Amino acid sequence: MPLTFIDIERQKNWRIAMFFVVLLLVYLGVLAAFGLAIFPVTFGTTTPRFWVVAGLLALLGAGIHFWFAAYDAVNSMLHSLDARPPDPDDEIHRMFSNIIQEVHVVTGNKRAIQCAVIPSLSLNALAAEDLKGNSLIAITEGLLSRLTRPQIEAVVCHEAHHILSGDCLETTVAASLFGTLSSAMEKLRYSSENRVFSLPAFILAWILLQLGYLLNLFISREREYRADAASVRMTRNPLALAETLHLLSRGWRGAGFIGSGFEMLCIVNPQATALDETEGFLPDLLSTHPPLKKRMEVLLAMARVSVAELDRMKAQRNSGEQAAGQNYFVMSPKQDWQGPFTFQELAALPWLSPLSWIVPGGGRNPDRAWKDPIVSTIFLQRLNGTEPAPNGLTCPTCNQPLVTRTYEGTRIYPCSFCAGTLVETDKIPRIIARTGRDRPCTERVNALARAVLKENQSRMIYQKISDNNAGTLPRLPCPKCKNPLSRGFYSQAHLIEVDRCSYCGLTWFDKDELEMLQCMIENRLLPDTADAAMSGARTEMNA
Repeated sequence: MPLTFIDIERQKNWRIAMFFVVLLLVYLGVLAAFGLAIFPVTFGTTTPRFWVVAGLLALLGAGIHFWFAAYDAVNSMLHSLDARPPDPDDEIHRMFSNIIQEVHVVTGNKRAIQCAVIPSLSLNALAAEDLKGNSLIAITEGLLSRLTRPQIEAVVCHEAHHILSGDCLETTVAASLFGTLSSAMEKLRYSSENRVFSLPAFILAWILLQLGYLLNLFISREREYRADAASVRMTRNPLALAETLHLLSRGWRGAGFIGSGFEMLCIVNPQATALDETEGFLPDLLSTHPPLKKRMEVLLAMARVSVAELDRMKAQRNSGEQAAGQNYFVMSPKQDWQGPFTFQELAALPWLSPLSWIVPGGGRNPDRAWKDPIVSTIFLQRLNGTEPAPNGLTCPTCNQPLVTRTYEGTRIYPCSFCAGTLVETDKIPRIIARTGRDRPCTERVNALARAVLKENQSRMIYQKISDNNAGTLPRLPCPKCKNPLSRGFYSQAHLIEVDRCSYCGLTWFDKDELEMLQCMIENRLLPDTADAAMSGARTEMNA
C-alpha cells in the first residue's frame, strides 16, 4: 500500500525516537562495562544505585551527543565533505543553482534548500536535513560535469523529494550520530603518515561504522523508489533519471572519499556492494538502497521500455522484419522527442549520435540508435566519408567501427564518436616513451591528470584496506573477442583506470585517459606521500 505524507511523518517521528534509544543503550552499555571493570566491588550488576547512576549519566551523555550531532548536521557534513557553494561565474554551477531556484518555485518555497558542490571527480549526489531546519542538496563535481540539464533536474528533484517528504531528516539524524565521526576517522586514517595512530583510527572508525550499520535497520529501501517516482512526476522525464543511474553504475561513486557513514544520504551507495544489488529479507533489512538494475527497470517501464521487449525488437531486426522505409522519432540533446523523420531526414541531423534514443514510427519502445541495423548505417556512411576504412574492431561503448590512425609513430584504434582509444597493450610503453616529442602535454590534460591521480590514490588505498571488490557491475565487451574487459588501474604507481583484455592483448582508454597517462608519466606526477600511504595500507591489511 503506498504511503501518504502523514504516514511518512509518523514513521519519521518514531524512527528518530528509536535512534535516540539506540544511542542511549550504547552509552549505558559503555558506562556499565567501564564501571564494572574499574569498580567491581563497589558496584555490581544487582546494585540499584549502580543502574540509577549509569542510567542518568547515559541519558545525559546520549542527550548531549544527540543534540550536537543532529542539530547542526548539515554544516558538519559540508565541512566533512569540503563542499562549497556553487561558483556564480561557472556556467555549470550557475545552471545547478538555477535548477534549485526552479524547485523552490515549483514547491511553493515550502523549504529553503541550499545547494553545494563536492570537489570530487566521483559520481554521486546527496541530500541532508537537520533539526535546526537547514536542508542541503550536494552534487559531486564529477557528476555535475557529466550530466545534461534534464539529468541534473532529475537528480535534484529526486533529492528534493527526500527533503520535502520528511524522510531525509531521519536519515540525516542516523548518519550524523555515528557517520560523521566515522567518516572523519576514515579520512584521518588514509591521510595519516603515523602508523602508530593509523591502527587506533582504523579500529575506532570500524566500531563507529558498525554502530551506524545498526541504524540502517530502521531505514527502508522503498524511500528510493518513492523519490525516483517523485522525480519523474516533477520532470516528466523517466529516461533522464534512468540514464543518470546507468552512468552511476559504471563510474566511481566516491568510495574512499565519501565516508561509509554517509551512504544512506546518497542517491546511490558509494560502495558498490553485492548486497545492494540483491533482493530478499537480509538485503532489505541491512541495505539502504535497492538494486540499481531494478530502479532502472522501473524507470524504463515508465517510458514503456522493458528488457524483454528490447530483446524481442533486436531479434526482429536481425530477422529482417523491420521495414526499410519507416519514419523515426528521436530524442534531441535537449531531452525532447522530435519527428517523425524519414531516414534521409534522420541522417541529416547533425546531433544524431549512436547513443541517441530513437523510436520507429510504428513502434512504442525507445532504443539506442546504434542498436537499429538501419539507422546504424548512417554512422557507417559518416565514417566512410571522413575516416579510413574500418578494421573490423568495434567500440565497446557505442558499438561503432574503430578507425586506424598513427599516434606517436605507432598504430592505435580510436572511436570517432565517443573519443575512446583502443591500443595494443605491448605498444603502450613505446607510446609513453615518445611522449612530448611531437605533442607536449596541454595544460588541460595536465590539470586533469593531477586531479585524477589525487582522487584515485585514496580510492586505491581504500580498496586494498577494505578488500571491497565489487564484481556485480556490468563490464564493457572486448572489441575483438567480445568477452568482458577487466577494469582497473594501469599500474600501482599510475592511477589511470583502463579496460584490458588479457586474451587479445588489448587495452581500452576512455576519452583523455591515454593523454592523462602520458602526461602523468612524463611529468612524474606521483604524490609525495604515495609510498608511505601504500606501506601503511599493507601494514593494516597484514595486521
